[in-house]
Formats: sequence, C-alpha cells, structure tokens
Amino acid sequence: MAGHHIQLFGKVPLSERQHIVLNAAVFQLAWLACVLGGSWVAVAVTAAVVTLHLNAVTDTRREALFLVQCAIAGFVCDLALIQIGVMDTGYPLPPVWLTSLWVLFGTTVGYALRFFHGRLALCVGGGLFFAPLSYYGGARLANVNLFEPVWAALLIIGLVWAVIFPLLIHLYTVNKLRATR
Repeated sequence: MAGHHIQLFGKVPLSERQHIVLNAAVFQLAWLACVLGGSWVAVAVTAAVVTLHLNAVTDTRREALFLVQCAIAGFVCDLALIQIGVMDTGYPLPPVWLTSLWVLFGTTVGYALRFFHGRLALCVGGGLFFAPLSYYGGARLANVNLFEPVWAALLIIGLVWAVIFPLLIHLYTVNKLRATR
C-alpha cells in the first residue's frame, strides 16, 4: 500500500496517510452519531460510511465480505454479553446501532488500525484496554446498563475483546490473502 494513492469516488486523490486519517476521523464521528442517534440514525450513518469506504478501497468485494463478517461476529459477541447479563440494552437482542458499530469498526481494521497487524501482544492489549473504554462511554451515552460492579463488566468486555480483536485482524489478513490468489 506504500506509495499508492487512493481515489475517493474515483475523483479525489488521497495519499495513504490522508486515507488513514480520514478513516479514523470518519469512524469516530460515525461512532458518536450511532451511539447518540440510535438505530435509525445508525443505519443511515453506517450506509453512508460503508459507501464512502468501499469507494476508497481497491477490493470492494473482499472488503464488503469482511464488513459482513464483522457484523456477524459483533452481533454474536454482543448477544452473548447481553444474555449473560454483562450489559442490558433493554432488549434481548443487540440493537441495530450496536451492531452498526461493529461494521464501522470493520472499516478501520485494514486502514487506521493497520498498525496492529502482525503484533499479537499489542492486539490483545489494545482489545483489553480500549474496548472497555468504548463500551463504557457508549453505555453512558446510550443508556445501556452495565452490571455491577461496573469494573467487572468492563473486565469481561476487555477479555472478550482481547480475543476478538486479534481474531478480526487475522480474519482481515486471511481474506486479503485469499483475494490475492
């Protein structure tokens, strides 16, 4: 990817660094919109971000498949967290806005989060530390209840993400290798 220029919508040239910064910034703004706006806003925002993202990547089919895989993995992960009582969203299934966050996260795995590729210990540590912060902030903003004591809920979320984050990085890499064959 070094030295390659990305053509956003086939017209706007972006350097690799600009693409990574845009990818991270769009994710952060979209995360906030989904958490604050709820499921209807999340559907619209996620559709817009995915459209933008797929127009900026070279292998749209592989990338779209990965985003679907992220949605499935996220739905299952959050469903398990809800069912065992780690968090309470008010519904027995994860709300659409929560699963949308996984799709949005997927848009960053090969770009803004590329630094984590090939660094298992860093991946585990990143999942263990950063995911609980994200869940805590999202829970506070979206009126999601975490079980008490909250530190225990965040520890469980961190442990789940210490596994799922490296798995998503690996899945992205495997998908990319399959595309080059």
